[in-house]
Amino acid sequence: MKVKLMVLAVIGLVVGSFIFIGIGVNAASVYDDGEGYSTLTVSSDQVYTVEEMLVAAIEDEYLAQATYQAIIDAYGNIKPFSKIILAEQTHIDLLLPLFEAYGIEVPVNNASEFVVLPESISSALATGIEAETLNIAMYQVFLGQEGLPEDLQSVFELLLNASENHLRAFSRDRIAGVCGDVANAIQNRFRNGGRNGNQNNNQNCTGSSTGRQGK
Repeated sequence: MKVKLMVLAVIGLVVGSFIFIGIGVNAASVYDDGEGYSTLTVSSDQVYTVEEMLVAAIEDEYLAQATYQAIIDAYGNIKPFSKIILAEQTHIDLLLPLFEAYGIEVPVNNASEFVVLPESISSALATGIEAETLNIAMYQVFLGQEGLPEDLQSVFELLLNASENHLRAFSRDRIAGVCGDVANAIQNRFRNGGRNGNQNNNQNCTGSSTGRQGK
């Protein structure tokens, strides 16, 4: 009972802070706003070739990695992005040997050109949730393909499980994202702080490490 009351008190404080400050923070996902990157729309009623699946998979991992890096560059080493960004490179590394095994050309990674930067930490977390949700749906479709080669199945299952873990992490940290947005708004409203101050507030709210990670 005490724990529930504490949670309600924290939520009330956060909501009250937004009302007091009088700000409008965009907490919506922007992941699907960047059009033109991937040419494949995955659907459960379609049959895909090995090349189509591998290209779609690595492009999806490219875009997630580029999006999370842009968020880190803008807001600092906030959790869970600071950990998940490392995992995205592992995902790409798991897919690359499959391109070689099947003689398929690896697509150029220009995903950073299609990234839409979220306007707030809350929006960034919502973007992460959507990115992982779409990633999970894609691998579920690919794993449902008849005659899927065993090597693709093994890698896709690993990537599916990893994305499910990432989704839980993004969902768990949404309140911390609101905290970061409130801290930024307070500083910008009353102290006229700059980006460095914003990053310090983000890190205090999310419990991340100090310092800014570059590209």
